Amino acid sequence: MTSIVSGLLIGFVGGYALQRGGFCMHTGFRSIAFEKDHSILRSWVMVLAINIPILLLLEQLGVIFPARPPLTPVAGLIGGFVFGTGMVLAGGCVSGTYYRASKGMTGSIVALMGFIAGGLTITRGVLRPVRDWALRLEIPIAGEEASLFNLPSIASKNYFAGPAARWIVVAIVIIPMIIFLLRAPPSRFTIGWPWWLTGLVLSLIAIGAWFFSSLENRDYGLSFVQPTNALSAFVLFGDSGGVNWTSWFLIAFIPGAFVAAWRGGDLSLRIPTAGRLLQNLGGGVLMGVGASLAGGCNIGHGITGVSVLSLASVWATATTIAGVLAATWIVFRVTRQRARRPEPAAT
Repeated sequence: MTSIVSGLLIGFVGGYALQRGGFCMHTGFRSIAFEKDHSILRSWVMVLAINIPILLLLEQLGVIFPARPPLTPVAGLIGGFVFGTGMVLAGGCVSGTYYRASKGMTGSIVALMGFIAGGLTITRGVLRPVRDWALRLEIPIAGEEASLFNLPSIASKNYFAGPAARWIVVAIVIIPMIIFLLRAPPSRFTIGWPWWLTGLVLSLIAIGAWFFSSLENRDYGLSFVQPTNALSAFVLFGDSGGVNWTSWFLIAFIPGAFVAAWRGGDLSLRIPTAGRLLQNLGGGVLMGVGASLAGGCNIGHGITGVSVLSLASVWATATTIAGVLAATWIVFRVTRQRARRPEPAAT
């Protein structure tokens, strides 16, 4: 009962917060190279700067026991890049697609359907052999789990990354993040929540996900890919094996986002062109395939995994960013070429 109640409550707050903050990591990743406004990027960095030290403290106190995913470089490379490309075509990340669907954006609803289909195709369907092949290569770090904490072991040829040394690693990681956040210019025009409030609330949600998941012996935090695939399998095949705390979180996420959109006056049915809907669908399928292949999305890897300094999550997030930037560059280039084409002369 604690799992259900806490999952529904935090899920509702999560949907509300991401909708009010406009938190979409597709926008944040794209802004690295193509935009001057880094508000969403700062929200993400703030989540990491808060979560990394707090989660390490909770781990050392024995409150949580993070199960860092194995480093599978092929799956992370292909899956992350495909996922990032899909984000561009779908017009949003997984969490952004969920909350945009809640406010009546038909393109996001179609993209969400594609995301579900793509995930099932590679976990249970015809692409399952591709996933199995990509997961074969696994790289341990110094004979231990693949995390940034274990990298010093390789250089020193001993287990340097003990409890105290881990804080040195954390300091090296988060000090540049803090400098980046402190250098943020004042926001001149804000719709919804400011970036720092979004980052703070999302940080608390992510920490709460770790804590309440641990109560049901689930050693991982916030995720969207796993509960999406689990709920889809339950509805379609009656398989309840994957239903857990994050499933309840996801169930309440859309109502929370709906209430936020309603209160903000942002509810409206928006139907794009047929061509755009087809692009959204294809992007959603690529997101589902890529995220399930990589073992996580912009939330499961980009926030949860990176916050415990998982090398698999760092790698998958980096390849996702590469996919976003590459696909965005291609889209901008194609759009620019179309704009330069002379219109046919009138007859």
